[in-house]
Order: sequence, then C-alpha cells, then structure tokens
Amino acid sequence: MKKGVYIKTGSEFQLSLLLEKFKDEFLNRSLSIRQLKRCSKCILPSTFPGIDIDSLGVCNFCRNYEAVPLKGETKLKDLIDKIGAKKGEFDALIPFSGGRDSSFLLHFLKRELGLNPIAFSYDWGMMTDLARRNQSRLCGSLGIKHIVISADLRKKRENIRKNVVAWLKKPHLGMIPLFTAGDKHYFYYVNKLMKAYNISVVFMGENRFERTDFKTAFTGGRQKNSGYMAYDIDLLNKVKLISFYLGQFLINPKYLNLSLADTIIAFISFYLSPRKYENLYDYIKWDEELINRIITEEYGWETDPGTLSTWRIGDGTAAFYNYIYYMVAGFTENDTFRSNQIREGVLSRGEAIKKSEIENQPRWESIRWYCDTIQINFEDTIEAINKIKKLY
Repeated sequence: MKKGVYIKTGSEFQLSLLLEKFKDEFLNRSLSIRQLKRCSKCILPSTFPGIDIDSLGVCNFCRNYEAVPLKGETKLKDLIDKIGAKKGEFDALIPFSGGRDSSFLLHFLKRELGLNPIAFSYDWGMMTDLARRNQSRLCGSLGIKHIVISADLRKKRENIRKNVVAWLKKPHLGMIPLFTAGDKHYFYYVNKLMKAYNISVVFMGENRFERTDFKTAFTGGRQKNSGYMAYDIDLLNKVKLISFYLGQFLINPKYLNLSLADTIIAFISFYLSPRKYENLYDYIKWDEELINRIITEEYGWETDPGTLSTWRIGDGTAAFYNYIYYMVAGFTENDTFRSNQIREGVLSRGEAIKKSEIENQPRWESIRWYCDTIQINFEDTIEAINKIKKLY
C-alpha cells in the first residue's frame, strides 16, 4: 500500500455499500469461528492465549477458577460508618465514565447509602456523546457535583492515530492496549482530586466478570489470579510488559513517534500509581438485569441502537478493538465476560453462547465514528484488519 493510505483525505463514501462486502467477510469468519474447539464448560476457544483444554474438554481457566466471596452488605455498612466519622463536604470520589456500572454505582451510593459523592470524568478524546448524555442524566437527577477534566483532545486523537497507523503496518494483538493508553491518566487525576477535596475514599464500579487478562497474555505477561483488573499484575510481569513493548518498538520504529511520552506517562499512571480503592461490586452482587432496569427506567439512561449490549457503549474505542480481536483471534471481551459468568454460576453455557454471538456483531457505526474521529480511512482500515493472518 502507498504511504498514507490509512489517512482520511476528507472524501466521503456510502457506508451501506461498503458494509455489504464487510458483512460478507464477517459472516465467513463467523462460520469458521463457530467451528473452533472450545472449553466444554465456558465458551473460550482454542485460540485464547495460554489456554489448555484437557481430555474432558475443560480449560485450565475453569479448572483453576476459585470464586471470591462477596464481602457483604454488613461490611459495606461498616465502611460507610467509617466514612461518616470523617465526613466533610463530600463523602467519596467516583470515577464516572457514564457506563452502566459506574452509573448504577452513583445511584447506589446516593440513593441507597445516602452518601454525597463527587463524580469525576476524564475526557481523553474517546468519550462519546452518548456517554456525556448519560453522565448528565445521572448527575442531574441525583444532584451530584460532576467534575470533567478534558485533555488536549486534538493531541490525544493524533496520538491514537499515529499508534493505530503504526500497528496496522506490523500488527500484534499484544499491542492493541496501546490504542487506549491515553485514558489511563485519569488515575493521576483521581489522586489529585482526593487531595484537593480532602476525600479519603474512592469508589469504583468494576465488576469481577470484566476480567480481560488475554490482553496482558498476548504480550507474554500474566495477570494475578487474585485480581480481575488489568493493572493487577506483579513486578515480574510488569517487567515482561516493558520488555515486550520495547521489543515491539524496535521491530516497528513507527511506534517511536510523538505519542511516546504520553504512553510512558500512561504506563506509570496505570501500573505504578498508588491506588487504594473500594469497589462496590466486591460488597454486593453484580446483577446485570437489575442494573440495566434501574438506570434505564429511573434515569432514562440511553442505550446504543447498534447493539443489544449495554457494556462499554460509551467508550469510543471498544467497538474497534473488539472487531480486531474477533477477526484475528476469534473471540472478544464479550466471550471472556460471559465465560466468567458461567464460572460464577450466574449464566448457563447455552445462554452465554447466544449472548456472545449477538454481542460480537460489529458495531459498524461506532467503528466508523472511531475512524473518523482519529482521521483514518474507514474502508482501508477494515480491509487491512481483514487481511491480518488469523490465529484459526
């Protein structure tokens, strides 16, 4: 391809016409992906990094899975009492994406626990209008102070563009998290706001089904068994991550661009910053149906017409990187999410398969929004992704 082929020139095209050939390619891939050998208990395929399916058809992730018991509402009440003893103007800080889990978190802390939190959102250029509207709905309805810190959006989006273009030259699934490095700075601002408002508690809305350790595994690293977020890795694996990234930078000098400083700061903020957070879903059961019902019916929380899923729909990057994972590796975050629900006994394997097949359908409008926002050509980018060598 000629130099600059991924750069959007400003010429428009009809999405509906392009989608016909892309939909055909997706359908053909889907037929192959459905034939992949999968764990007989969860739905992870043989292409999942580090998977080992035994003679009974059960994968090592299911064999080694240990459910972590909830701390319970009694301990949550004890925590709230401690917060009350140190009560200032505000009780807690809530990193607030406007997604379903953080929206329910805001509702629960204000309405159920009677706290007076501050909501904090970090706009790094990939916060969609849908996310902003949902943030406004929740904070307005609940009367919650909402602090929005915005990065230099033009610069952030240019950094993403540079790294996506570099990745497309020599794609490696382990480097996909580089696309979202720019949002990790919010950890820095969390600590800064805690000091500014004299707040001792940060509540997160991270549910344990969101564990997506395949992203780390594609680099050769490993997430802690005891943790379910991507930053839950030990020192040895942090070193492995750094070594992997350095190796990729040497193989592909296109990564050595003006975004590098931002990436380094993001790594420090995400993996090395001190964090002492409380997580609502460590105390109470995460109930998808209940959460969706409350936020949509009580607050008019808006869903995405392009998908039946309510997960990550306000995140402008998710549709793009999940398309890559699906087309190249045959699975997405949805497969790991539903597999974790199976292991916890809250979802049957049959239900998980049905849900993931629906949720893994490409969100074409969201993908095009991503391409337009970072100024790369939608058609050329999808074609380049579709040409990447498959793992199946």
